[in-house]
Amino acid sequence: MRWLCAVVVPAILGVVAACDAAPQPQSPPPPPPTTSSYTPPPTSTSLPVVPRELDQAAVEEGVRKVLTESFQLKDVTDVDCPGKQPVRVGHEFTCTASVEGERRSIPVTVKTDEGRYEVGAPKPA
Repeated sequence: MRWLCAVVVPAILGVVAACDAAPQPQSPPPPPPTTSSYTPPPTSTSLPVVPRELDQAAVEEGVRKVLTESFQLKDVTDVDCPGKQPVRVGHEFTCTASVEGERRSIPVTVKTDEGRYEVGAPKPA
């Protein structure tokens, strides 16, 4: 005599279980693959160097602040520094600003790898 039992869980769970008193033959597991078609991607021993750049707006504000606070200049407006300046020790570039209505050149030199820079005294443009 065979016994058959079944448990049906709501379809929302997607589970259906059944049991039978008589053992059922099981199919053997598939054999392991004898070859592999996987090819790993090429690897690199070094990452490309991504040049860091100074934030143009932050440099412009920093130059304005140094001119007004350190050099004690009045009416400093229209500070303009070139964009995409690399963070490289010793790198020099020139900003311009209007100081009391006159256009001036302001030398800037990168001093550290962290992006600190030195603002020089303004010169006639």
